[in-house]
Amino acid sequence: MSNVIRFLEAMGRNPGIHGLTAADYAASVALLGIDRAQQQALLDRNPLALNDLLDGRPKMFLLINIPNPDDHEAIPGDDEDGDGVPDADEPPYEK
Repeated sequence: MSNVIRFLEAMGRNPGIHGLTAADYAASVALLGIDRAQQQALLDRNPLALNDLLDGRPKMFLLINIPNPDDHEAIPGDDEDGDGVPDADEPPYEK
């Protein structure tokens, strides 16, 4: 894991770090041993530039798809009980 990521994680874990003076923040960034462009992105607090420098993804999405039971259409031969719900989607039950 890169020093930049460790630094950002430490900032997120420690609320006291958010109150650093600009000079203390710059000194912390200087101690990371990272290249100048990464240092400058951190000092500028520029997440887009830092993401590019770390070869991050431009965008990430999280999608949750919850199927609506009314949207199911029975496949011919898959609704033997005639209730309109495909038998494969019905919970198992004892006969």
